Amino acid sequence: MIEQQKDMLFRSLTELADAHCHLDLIPDDALIKNSIGKGVLSIITDGVDTGSNMRSLELADNRNIFAALGIDPEHIVKLPKSELERTIEFNIGLIRQNRNKIVGIGEIGLDYKDDKWKGMADLQKSALTKFIKAAIELDLPISVHSRKSLSDVFDVLDETRARRVHLHYFEGDAEDAKLAVERGYMISVPPIESSKRKRVIAAIPIKNLMAESDAPVVGKSPLDVETSVRNVATVKGITFEEAATQLTRNTKDFFRIDRQKQDRLIRI
Repeated sequence: MIEQQKDMLFRSLTELADAHCHLDLIPDDALIKNSIGKGVLSIITDGVDTGSNMRSLELADNRNIFAALGIDPEHIVKLPKSELERTIEFNIGLIRQNRNKIVGIGEIGLDYKDDKWKGMADLQKSALTKFIKAAIELDLPISVHSRKSLSDVFDVLDETRARRVHLHYFEGDAEDAKLAVERGYMISVPPIESSKRKRVIAAIPIKNLMAESDAPVVGKSPLDVETSVRNVATVKGITFEEAATQLTRNTKDFFRIDRQKQDRLIRI
């Protein structure tokens, strides 16, 4: 009981980081403010199309909220072909213009959720390659979506020699995770528990892990990274505080968020 009470206290005090969410889709600002107030002091909000990229730039204060800009594969496959290249180039231009205001390029990637989308693999790979090349040029990390497409994602990342890669909402198995770690990639854990995800967490070093809420798509708000951290702590056999401290440090280092707040307890 005493240990549980200590753990609850540390949960209320320990700084957290959300490696991937979509604040532009959260209509209630109170949820965002509540997350920050309860310790999620570094939040990466990812754009998925032109509109959400613009909104992400507006939301980013570069104190607690940091923007990554990109077009996700779901929007790539839905763009009219007549607009595709122009839209990609516009958003890459937006990334260049805001290089010093953003912390990454994302959300980008591949998605083969059904046969129709898988049939558009070449189009998706072309878009992904363009964003990766921009990331290399600008020395920015990338946050990559890989639903039912991990093998092809690995191939594109290898071919482009992508650096500073974050595989968000990782759906691979333990062996896939080991391959990612061999390449130096980071894997983020969403707030959903599964036996497969437990095996992934167990198979790789904690230094290659981050926590994400993917709110509001998966979690309700960035505060749901508490669940992600809890799951990592349980699998790794460490305290919540230890897991939170390491995962927060990993996120700040990966996105180069330099605010001298690592390992600091928040005043209540």
